[in-house]
Amino acid sequence: MNNRVAAKIIIVILTLWCAMVVIGYFYNVTITFPFSISDGHSVPEHRLHAIRLSLITAFIYFSIRYLFVGSVKLYPVQVLAIILFHLSVVGSLVFYVEGVDKGEYLQILFWLPASLILYFAGKSEFKYF
Repeated sequence: MNNRVAAKIIIVILTLWCAMVVIGYFYNVTITFPFSISDGHSVPEHRLHAIRLSLITAFIYFSIRYLFVGSVKLYPVQVLAIILFHLSVVGSLVFYVEGVDKGEYLQILFWLPASLILYFAGKSEFKYF
């Protein structure tokens, strides 16, 4: 399977999952990756830290890139890939620091390959949005 097909599949899966998360929130249901469903609005704190810190490090990356490289064209799929890559790396570090269950690390097996597939699919100037 080539990068474009794999990237489309990943984007469709993530889009459907994100839509379910948003809709679930308004029905007082929390869905955490991959499909842990709970009543109320509780998300494990280590996951919140992972998301928060990964977005901050992605902002740092884009800021440094802008300051030293200038404006460079990136496709939306590449931005998604960079954010997912930061989630993989920073999430792993947060999980380690927080001493979470080893099963939490399994999601990295999805996020890291997904980020690489999306990034390289975008490098071939393939437009999704």
